Amino acid sequence: MLCPMRMNRLALLFCFVSLLASAQPAPDAGVPDSTSTVGPPPTPAAPRASSSESRNERAAEEDEEDARGAARTESRNERASDRRERRREKEKRAACDEDYLDEEMEDLAILHPLELNVDGRALTPEVIELHGLKRLTEDQVRAFIGSPPAESRAPLHTRHLQRMLRRLAHTGLFARVEPRLRVPEQGPVVLEVLLEENPVVTSVDVEGLQDLQRTEILDEVFRLPPRFPDEDEDDEEFTATLRVNGVRGTLTVSKPCPPQRPPREWLARMERDEYRPGLVLGGVTAALQRALRDLRGDGYMLASLSGTLTPQGHLTVIVDEGRLEGVDVVGVDGSIAERVRAALDLKAGDVFLRSDARRAMERLESRLPFLQAASVDTDSDDAVRRRDARIVEERAADGVRHYRTQEAQRKERRRREQVEFDLSWRELFESWRHGHDGAGITLEGRRLVVHVRPRRPDLDLELLPVHTQVTGFAPGLEGSLRIWDSKDRLHTTLDAAAFIPLRWGGQRLPDDPEGTKRQRELNLLGGARVEIPAVGLAELGGQAYDFTDTLDRWRMSDIDSSIYSALLNRPDRDYFRRKGVAAFATFRWSEDWLTGVEYRSDRYETLRSFTPPLSLFRRDSPPFPNAPVDEGRFQSVIARLEYASGTPRDAKVGSLFRTPETPLFHGDGDWGHSPFLHGFVTLEVGEGPAATGPDERFWKLLGDVTMVVPTGWETGLRLRLRGAGGDNLPEQKREALGGWSALRGFGFKEFKGDVSVLGTAEYRWHAFGLFADLGTVRGAGEWQDARLGVGGTFHFTDDVRVDVAWRTDEKATATPEARLFFVRTF
Repeated sequence: MLCPMRMNRLALLFCFVSLLASAQPAPDAGVPDSTSTVGPPPTPAAPRASSSESRNERAAEEDEEDARGAARTESRNERASDRRERRREKEKRAACDEDYLDEEMEDLAILHPLELNVDGRALTPEVIELHGLKRLTEDQVRAFIGSPPAESRAPLHTRHLQRMLRRLAHTGLFARVEPRLRVPEQGPVVLEVLLEENPVVTSVDVEGLQDLQRTEILDEVFRLPPRFPDEDEDDEEFTATLRVNGVRGTLTVSKPCPPQRPPREWLARMERDEYRPGLVLGGVTAALQRALRDLRGDGYMLASLSGTLTPQGHLTVIVDEGRLEGVDVVGVDGSIAERVRAALDLKAGDVFLRSDARRAMERLESRLPFLQAASVDTDSDDAVRRRDARIVEERAADGVRHYRTQEAQRKERRRREQVEFDLSWRELFESWRHGHDGAGITLEGRRLVVHVRPRRPDLDLELLPVHTQVTGFAPGLEGSLRIWDSKDRLHTTLDAAAFIPLRWGGQRLPDDPEGTKRQRELNLLGGARVEIPAVGLAELGGQAYDFTDTLDRWRMSDIDSSIYSALLNRPDRDYFRRKGVAAFATFRWSEDWLTGVEYRSDRYETLRSFTPPLSLFRRDSPPFPNAPVDEGRFQSVIARLEYASGTPRDAKVGSLFRTPETPLFHGDGDWGHSPFLHGFVTLEVGEGPAATGPDERFWKLLGDVTMVVPTGWETGLRLRLRGAGGDNLPEQKREALGGWSALRGFGFKEFKGDVSVLGTAEYRWHAFGLFADLGTVRGAGEWQDARLGVGGTFHFTDDVRVDVAWRTDEKATATPEARLFFVRTF
């Protein structure tokens, strides 16, 4: 029995039972059923034939029965094979990837809902017809969506029809897919699909470009999705002729699923910077929308696109890269607002980029550090980081399509009650940084609105992990409170520091309990200074102090000296107690130049190294020696001239720990940037106790110049020249060379005198570097022989590095000196 392919459940059950019944063997008519009790008596047997005849008949009957059984078995095998083949086809169709919609392609609601009910009667379409095609042929579209040819009237399942409709809607080839049902008087229900192809662009022009290139726009307008098939890909189906052991056969390999994406030759596209005409994937509106989104994503926040498409397929794209109409300042007024505009350096008529906003705010922070960006309501759509727009299409009566950019409607800002205090702990500890593009900036149409406010007081706190041979471990705290004037008249800074020598490890001065107690006294520093920008005064103030000080900060930083003092009992510094007051004035008469004067009245006191050393290693070694000083009251005046190239306006000037040997500018000369030059000269003239008894006048002149010359990224040359000397110098102000960053490879202050000259050259190539130090000292009226130290470095960062150094005189050995440094002093 043959069963139809489509049936309801009852018909399927009946068919299955019939198949089982037809598969059963028919009973033998010549053999009665032994279990039957009803029926006529058995017919008498016929006379027996001969034995050979009987055997032949039985053999023939057996052969006939075997043939009927083989036929039934073959029929069952064929039906089972058909069922397996249908299952495989169904599994193949189910395994096809149905994710045809690319992530970037928007669903434009071009697929109308498929209604399967007419007058309350359920209808099941079985045939699909395509209408409205112009450029594409029906055979091309049917092959692409996996539909049988038009001449085939084989019924299709509803799920198959839905899959084809979905493919039609998501291919990006059609602007409209409208399914309809047609119910003929006879025959199956037909699904008619009315298709409207996306426009065909035969040629394209781009106008209005200033910074961008034509290919940049067209590449984005006609960009195809990722993993799109290339023209060089193999055909979907191919046939090969095989010959195996002399037997010739044909092998056909085909893909069970329809292609996921349309062929490239159907589509408008860019190939090797040349335009190829075709259908616009997703439509012209979506293509221009994609290009606009890419422009604004690249930072052209005011960019817009417009264009026209003629019925003949000529597309004209007009690009407006977004020119600024003006800058408004909110939060300050009067002359301050004008200074804000000048600092931003954004001019009307310039193409506006998001990066321009970031750099403008950086310039504002540098040139007017007393101002900061005000918070902007992030719910507002006019923020520079959220500039939304869409492309709108309009069709004229003559068939020309016009495209324009429509900005998103601005949302109403939520009114928030804000209560601000002039001074609060939250604001004191706030660390505001311009970490986001366009912070404090919004866009009102094509006008830039900058929201600023006076900067609130800054409070900076820093731990001082001090460890020396004369105090042991003496942790401390340094703080700075800066109060800004909203009118930029006078800015005030208060500085203070304190550190306490702790009584650890039983350290003491042998046979001097009073000296031990005195060296463990609290160390205090305090000062106040003001900045008056109107007259170029960078700092005017004073200090009072009583603390353990050193003049060796130009050799090694505080953190490095403390670390090696605690680890190895090798601080490479001399210390003394300094108590007194200072007054200073520093003028910044240009961005890169400083000049200043300072008065000091100090009392110096010699400090001795504690016993035993408080260090992790070398605790059995002798204490690191600390040089004595000329004690007593000294008064001096220090004049200074300093230059640092490329120093920003907001660079910090001055320090609580001021010395004539270190600069006041705190700038960075990074390896990977432009050349950098930093130098300063100080002249100190003073009077104090001499070794012979009465007070004597002394003077000291010092110059220190550093230059960085990059030759590539993290590659370049660093040079330094330092010279210092004077007359009648106190012991603590005399010159000495030797030790780290002051003639490396030699012993700490191995060469002493009244005058010294030191030159350093270091070449860095990425993480590796080589250096050479050359120096000499003049003492007792004559110059000593010049000494040369050489070595290499391994850089982890610009500051963190490992130095390895050798001396080259008669005391040279194969074993180098090595140190890990965290802060660079030159």
